[in-house]
Amino acid sequence: MTGFIGAATLLGILVGALVFGALTDRLGRRIMMIVDLAVFVVASLLQGFAANAGEILALRFILGVAIGADYPIAGALIAEYMPARLRGAALNSMQVAWFVGASVAYIVGYALLSAPQSWRWILASSAVPAAIGLALRSSAPESARWLFARGHFEQARTTLVKIFGEGPEEKPLAVQPHLPWTSIFKPPLSGRLAFVSMMWLLQVVPLFAIYTFAPVVLQALHIGSASLLGSIAITAAFLAGSVIALPLIESWGRRNLCIAGFALSVLAFAAVTIGRPAVVVPAFVLYAVAIGAAAGLELVYPSELFPTAVRAGATGFAAAVSRVGAFLGTFALPLALGRWGVVPVMWACAGISAAGLLLALVWAPETRGSVLDA
Repeated sequence: MTGFIGAATLLGILVGALVFGALTDRLGRRIMMIVDLAVFVVASLLQGFAANAGEILALRFILGVAIGADYPIAGALIAEYMPARLRGAALNSMQVAWFVGASVAYIVGYALLSAPQSWRWILASSAVPAAIGLALRSSAPESARWLFARGHFEQARTTLVKIFGEGPEEKPLAVQPHLPWTSIFKPPLSGRLAFVSMMWLLQVVPLFAIYTFAPVVLQALHIGSASLLGSIAITAAFLAGSVIALPLIESWGRRNLCIAGFALSVLAFAAVTIGRPAVVVPAFVLYAVAIGAAAGLELVYPSELFPTAVRAGATGFAAAVSRVGAFLGTFALPLALGRWGVVPVMWACAGISAAGLLLALVWAPETRGSVLDA
């Protein structure tokens, strides 16, 4: 049941990313990002009134659907307004915000543990930042690129003038032929989709498993009372890595960051198998910094490799593929720890990261400074 509760949200992300990514390309970015966060607020509040584990599972799944929808929606909207020289850092800032939220969630969760029926308050508390985000999103504009691609030329121009004003730097967008969602499965887009999906999958299988059950893993390594401090340190390291990546993704490039993230992950998981507290926590911190820096590529690559007509759909499909592995990893980790112990599990994580390193070395493209199609 612990595994199911931990993985229910990931399964919902799979469904939400796959379904609402395609809908976002059809209906628009703005309306979808408002609807999905409104659903998140309601489902978060209802968690506080859940009567049994089945209701919690259902609500966690609904939350996952809303989260999954947000990957393609927000990624597409940011990419379509950012100039090439800032696009990578802007998209990576979403990862920074993710880890800031995760860090705050740890702090709030531990602070609420002493409250009566603390689990209700902990689960319902996610409605607060979501409601703030919903209020901010209500004033967000529609993507001018999407409007133009759908033939709403005058509305696209009005939106651009409202945001940037009129000036000599204004340039018309290129007219793009309509592309059905299924075009992402045909050359040349199919190869790009395969790379992004596999890279994302190989990043998140160990990430979500370790992140969700960090205290359990650390206790299994006999670190004991250090598990709380270790969990906080790992969370802070993820955040530090995502901040470090902001300048690196533009100066160092996408390909180098992808390769380095996987390479350091292999070293970190191999070091964890030593099992000594003096090595384990620094190794996990190294892993968190490395993958925290590279995780922003999960949104950067699909935003830059796919045209406007299918950008959200392609991002949603890649996110859905990745959540298959994340779901299995999160569900299986407690069972694997109990059956085989922590060392074989860490070697498995090292093997997954090694596969990602090979993928990056052979296939990772460099998209720094690229001009978006359409």
